Amino acid sequence: KRFMTGASSASTFNLRAFWLLYSVELKVIFVFALVAIVSSSFIPSIKLVKDIAYSQLSSQPFGHHKVIALSNSERIDLKEMLNKSMSYSYDETQIGFYLKNLMFFSNISKIEAENRILSALPNRLSKKAKRYVRAVLKICEKHQVDPIWILSVMWTESHFNFSAKSWAGAKGLMQIMPATRKYVYQSYIKQGQKLVVDETGFNLSEYFPYKVPRHQKKIHLNKLVNIELGVIYLKNLLNSFKNHTHATIAYNMGPGWTKIRLRKNLPVGKRNQYLDKVQAAYKQIIRKI
Repeated sequence: KRFMTGASSASTFNLRAFWLLYSVELKVIFVFALVAIVSSSFIPSIKLVKDIAYSQLSSQPFGHHKVIALSNSERIDLKEMLNKSMSYSYDETQIGFYLKNLMFFSNISKIEAENRILSALPNRLSKKAKRYVRAVLKICEKHQVDPIWILSVMWTESHFNFSAKSWAGAKGLMQIMPATRKYVYQSYIKQGQKLVVDETGFNLSEYFPYKVPRHQKKIHLNKLVNIELGVIYLKNLLNSFKNHTHATIAYNMGPGWTKIRLRKNLPVGKRNQYLDKVQAAYKQIIRKI
């Protein structure tokens, strides 16, 4: 059905080519059905095989990219994918505003996790967010930060638009000010840490659900850096203020302003539109997942 819908828009579609390609897709489905039967002894759920088969066939384009749900290595070794790639671990992560637990990430495949999160977003934002959900999940795994919180901040800050720039000069998906970006990066490096883009064995394709064109490699590296520095900064604020509410306000208003208000026992977070937007985004996502 997906194939036919995509093809119907072509006015000069060749019928013979259609049946040739359609038969190929049927053969792929048959192969994966066979894998499901043969591999049932070590794959605990037929749903996992469904996810794998879907990843092979889900090549619907958005923009000029071709969606690739899993890397080649994950498609080849089913056992390794099951043991390493199909689960997340947030054992030490602080839960955000409303989420009761984070078992969601360890109980389902990452494809389903991404799809459920995307289904929670308005259609106008879902296509943009599809480019970055996987990167957020992987980077949050590294830093043990609630990814729903990060996505809610990103939604509020940039609406998942990497080209966004505020009147004050904040840039990117996480809308980081240049001075803050420099400070967070230098502080992190001085601790002997590395960003994901600088780690040994870093593979850009693992962070995006499509094949990144060679001429766009640099901008995609910048996207990952922007996301990770935002995550690091929010985690530092969370460690400093001890709760997501004050950390979120500090991300928007500045930690200095927030500390002064708290020190003087003045209201922090009441009638704060930014906080309301982040919390509303958070609620909308967790209702779906």
